Amino acid sequence: MTPKERVLAALAHREPDRVPHGEFATDHSVIEQALGRPTYWRGKRRLTEALWAGKRDEVVEGMKRDIVEFTLKLGIDMVPVNAMPHRDCPVLAPKQIDEDTWEDANGNILRYSPETEDIGLHHESGKGIPRPDFRLPPEPDVSEMELTKHVIELLGKTHFIFARPGRNMGAGGYIKGWSADRFIRVAEDPEGVARQEMASAESMVNVVRPFAEAGVDAVSIGSDYGFNSGPFVSPDTFRKVYFPAMKRRCEIIHDFGLPVLFHSCGNNRVILDQMVEAGMDAYQAIQPIERIEEIKELYGDRLTLWGGVSTDTLGRGTPEQVRQQALFSIKHCAPRGGLILSSSHSVVVRTPMVNYQAMLDTIRERGTYPIDIPEAVPTPGWGGA
Repeated sequence: MTPKERVLAALAHREPDRVPHGEFATDHSVIEQALGRPTYWRGKRRLTEALWAGKRDEVVEGMKRDIVEFTLKLGIDMVPVNAMPHRDCPVLAPKQIDEDTWEDANGNILRYSPETEDIGLHHESGKGIPRPDFRLPPEPDVSEMELTKHVIELLGKTHFIFARPGRNMGAGGYIKGWSADRFIRVAEDPEGVARQEMASAESMVNVVRPFAEAGVDAVSIGSDYGFNSGPFVSPDTFRKVYFPAMKRRCEIIHDFGLPVLFHSCGNNRVILDQMVEAGMDAYQAIQPIERIEEIKELYGDRLTLWGGVSTDTLGRGTPEQVRQQALFSIKHCAPRGGLILSSSHSVVVRTPMVNYQAMLDTIRERGTYPIDIPEAVPTPGWGGA
């Protein structure tokens, strides 16, 4: 089977030749370890500073080269693509205060985090984020679709290409954590939040269309709905506020004839029935606390599971721990198809290449159908996400 055929079989709940593999996101460090050179692909600080410096075209060309080479070198089945910064959109670079701190034109303070390697919003001035004097066209144009068209031209016949729709107005650097205001709004104005969610869902049509016309095989969308302890809101509130918009997003993607790969962090078990009802075809970012084998038992005939190895174990565990978690998920979730083995969330910065390779090797050595893992595989000692 080709990589594309392998993933399509898993999504159709048929058994392919082997369990497919692909990641929702892979940070730069594993790619750099594999290729032996720096990359802008999910390059965190390096990417942000390059865009601030006006190196947009260099960034795009580097991403085009590196994602294709990385995919082929490691034998990965799925390739993510997304919109690139518009070629004509000006970049508003902030003023650097010290080695790890910047201030933008509105007085917001940005700071580098050595733990995540992101540049994030450290202090808000109250004046908002500076926006360039530029209006994006209604749909992503040729410059925004450069990466997608390049990847489809080189890998579209053999590999499963999925789009992560969304548009980039600037150079980033404004990552921020959750705000309590978000949940206060849900409590005080659930109808208003539901309308806002639905308006956002309806706006997806113009963003998804160019990817569908370019020939992607699926669309990956997502929204974080919970903590490790459970959802942000009750199942009843989720039904009223978030379910209608999630359902509409899935309908829009299905109207283009494409499957929905849904990424959602948190322990979503008590709302997972609603997420399946909304129409997602694959569920990614399965938190270890949710127990992937139990999800397979409950929803395996309706839902493709995308995950199986804890992101935390990949990043901080040993190759043997990674192998045991991969074996466990293959044994319990691969029969009858419906499993894409990957990290439980994404491959994060400083993940050792030996750990990532251990997952790939286990797929190739033990993930061939018919699945034959007679030995007792211990329940994984799951780490964090």
